[in-house]
Amino acid sequence: MGSAILSVATAVPRHRLEAGEALEHLRSYWPQLGKLAEPGAAIGTRYLCEPVADLLRPRPLGAHRESYLIHARQLAVDAARRALAMAEVDASEIDVVITVSCTGYLVPSLDVYMSEDLGFRPDITRLPITELGCSAGAAAVAAAHRHLVGFPEQRVLVVAVELPSLNFHPGDGSLDNLTACLVFGDGAGAAVIGRARPDVARLEVLRTASHLIPRTAHVLGFDLRDAGFHVVLDRRLPRILERELPSAVASFQSAGGLEKPSFYAVHAAGPRIFDSIQSALGLPAGALDASRQVFAEVGNTSSAAIFFTLEKLFTAEDPHPAEGLGIGIGPGVSMEFMHLARIPAFD
Repeated sequence: MGSAILSVATAVPRHRLEAGEALEHLRSYWPQLGKLAEPGAAIGTRYLCEPVADLLRPRPLGAHRESYLIHARQLAVDAARRALAMAEVDASEIDVVITVSCTGYLVPSLDVYMSEDLGFRPDITRLPITELGCSAGAAAVAAAHRHLVGFPEQRVLVVAVELPSLNFHPGDGSLDNLTACLVFGDGAGAAVIGRARPDVARLEVLRTASHLIPRTAHVLGFDLRDAGFHVVLDRRLPRILERELPSAVASFQSAGGLEKPSFYAVHAAGPRIFDSIQSALGLPAGALDASRQVFAEVGNTSSAAIFFTLEKLFTAEDPHPAEGLGIGIGPGVSMEFMHLARIPAFD
């Protein structure tokens, strides 16, 4: 039995950075950027939690933690409030809250601070997820779906917030640090998931699954050093996905009867990942347009990225029912799959 995504909402911080300005800042650290063909196309628009001049300064771990708490809390609450309002659900009616993030670390977890702002019930079930990286947004939707199979009358709020800009290291001249600057942006996403109402348009989650590629722990993730989180982005990731994705997707689709998806909700990872997925799955031109558009508009917001793509699909004006495939990609290398159905409202 499927669970229904009743609403999807996103939030971005107020500091907007266009490609040209970003490149001017980055060239002082990586002069070779001037040799790239159309480097602006790899950046697009980004939103940052602080002015770019502040983000370029080194900061100790304590300062990182304080900045992360302030900005993650605000963005998470903004996205959650919008999702709750769209679903016409009060925070006190939420039974489970799942929060995900990999760009900062808090104890107590972020949902404790959100409760002060939103007014969750004291008996709410809280599930913070911190180590699934970019795939955590899709994994959180899957966790909500599994919970609702057992407790179909309950409502789950899923919130993902990421601030990768806080993890810039001016003294790190590595290609990984440069790639992170080119692809990542700050943002948050939220969804209310519960029992379907036939009079409301919705996305239904019919089935989910995870797939971990063996011996890929070194390919994607974070190294925690004295100065904080340093991103790990192995250049072999696109080739690994091209090799492993077809069989994993085929197994997932055949197990659930998803013969030919009509739409795709793919984690907005970046152009090279999009091209690898499109090639590996033999997708027609335009199949990943929603995800490509998200990347151009806000960048790769890590675990929150899937919500930006789901938001576009949720608001698409299509009166016909359709089934689609959601894909999240994260460290491990792991993949999260979602069998989705877009259901129009019925009078």
